[in-house]
Amino acid sequence: MSDDPANPRVTLVVEGTVKPLIAVLPEKTIYFQGLADGLTEKTIDLVTTSKQFHIQKIDDDLNKKATYKLETVEDGKHYRLKVSNNTPRGNYMGSISLHTDFAEKPELTVWVNGSVEGEIGIRPKLLVVGRLSPDQGVLSGKVLVLDNKNRAFKIVKCTYDERILHVTQMPFPNGPGFSLEVIPNMKNIPPGGRIQTLLTVETDVPSEEKHEVQIQAINLAETHK
Repeated sequence: MSDDPANPRVTLVVEGTVKPLIAVLPEKTIYFQGLADGLTEKTIDLVTTSKQFHIQKIDDDLNKKATYKLETVEDGKHYRLKVSNNTPRGNYMGSISLHTDFAEKPELTVWVNGSVEGEIGIRPKLLVVGRLSPDQGVLSGKVLVLDNKNRAFKIVKCTYDERILHVTQMPFPNGPGFSLEVIPNMKNIPPGGRIQTLLTVETDVPSEEKHEVQIQAINLAETHK
């Protein structure tokens, strides 16, 4: 800003390219999602953009849910971290910490997230139903139960609190699988109330355990004093 009547405001645009001391490629987070035997090994490359570095120690908080190994591509300049899922089924989050001799970057963190399904997949694992605000109608929900190997199966039992929910199932029109419609029983959910409950699904696939969906039934209707 100036007192120049012809140009009282001047904008200066500054652009630059910032290079990390150590590039983590393609990104710092690894995702494993899907059927366990279909999950492939993931690769992270650690490349210096300035002076040389060495990795002195590696630790993690993954509790053996994923395994990893470090390879030297070019000593002091390029290392490769290979990470594999080691969980047959379940969700997990954790990290791998790589400690270096680089004073400006003594530690690098790679995040590892897993969402591993067995043959039967159920989605979503968390569902919200009910009246979410006073000026909205009642929201029902839908849960999909499918076979990751595209095989025919049956749902043998659905367990839920019938005071809070009503669940109906319909087969997929094309291919194996079922859609479960989850309808809240609003008369048993007090105004202003939130009820946490479970929907448990069992199938005729012998290798599969019970599948659970966390359901939150909400009634944010107006309350009259």
